[in-house]
Amino acid sequence: MNKTSQALVTVFLCVPLLAGAVLEDRGEYVEVTTGTKLCDPGEDVYGYYLIEGRMKPDKTQDVTYYRFGPLLDLKTGIQQRTQQPIGGSSRWIKRHPREKDKLQVINPVTGAADEFTYAPCKNQ
Repeated sequence: MNKTSQALVTVFLCVPLLAGAVLEDRGEYVEVTTGTKLCDPGEDVYGYYLIEGRMKPDKTQDVTYYRFGPLLDLKTGIQQRTQQPIGGSSRWIKRHPREKDKLQVINPVTGAADEFTYAPCKNQ
């Protein structure tokens, strides 16, 4: 096998592994790789969850929610978008029962799922 063929085989084998490495099913819950951003369906409309740590024994993961907000540039008068951290907390992450390619982010205290479904952001 020549070097070009070896490189193509390596790429074809590694790309699916890398793409699937973001989410790992752990029974009822899903572990999302630390550093991954989970966006709502509008992709960067309201905000995103940033996964801050590995799954804990209680099946939660530490996350920080970032909300997008307006910021007025005082020099140009142009409104820009900012990312405002809303706070960190622990959340359960499960596959959505009807949309298998989406995730639910669930508050472990109330058991309530966030109003939006989530998926890994296109722009990490």
